[in-house]
Amino acid sequence: MRAEKIYELIREEKIIAIARGVRADQIINLVEAILAGGIKMLEVTCNTEGVFEMIKLLREKMGDRMCIGAGTVITTQLAEKAIEAGAEFIIAPDTNTEIIDYCVKNDIAILPGAATATEILAAKRHGAKMVKIFPASALGVNYIKALRGPIDDVDFVAVDGVRPENMAEFFAVGCVAIGIGASVVRKEFIEKGDWKAITEIAKRYVQNLPQ
Repeated sequence: MRAEKIYELIREEKIIAIARGVRADQIINLVEAILAGGIKMLEVTCNTEGVFEMIKLLREKMGDRMCIGAGTVITTQLAEKAIEAGAEFIIAPDTNTEIIDYCVKNDIAILPGAATATEILAAKRHGAKMVKIFPASALGVNYIKALRGPIDDVDFVAVDGVRPENMAEFFAVGCVAIGIGASVVRKEFIEKGDWKAITEIAKRYVQNLPQ
């Protein structure tokens, strides 16, 4: 799926779940639980052991039911490996222009991390159409709203600290989507195999999406 189609999907689905530190023998059950809750986009972080094998497995097993990407991509080499494994989008924690250039050149959706106007506009100048505002909870909705005033031609995705009870605030200040990690990918539920609990959390997020 080409970059613009992925951007459209992110705007439509509005939630990207983040799997970090999950074992290979847990990933399918986890993703099935998230999907059962209505979340259809997932990033597996590159600091997860066996990440590329997991991405390949998820693309094979989940078919067209879940859009799978790679997160915590901090080098172009990691981006290349993730795409080779089947990642459909790339998310970075920082504004690495080399990664942005690589993804734009290869028509791959890229969400570089940014926290300032300088970083957002640097990403935009290199062709990024969507940025990950990180850490969203530390920056706060008023800060994001202030950024949104002069920067209205790049899509914002809020990541870190977004909960069902505060997610409406991030959408209200102009974010098109959110990224959620430990709040839904709960280690205690994964270790117990309580997939139903993860599904219920995912449902809470989906139910609180703006109409």
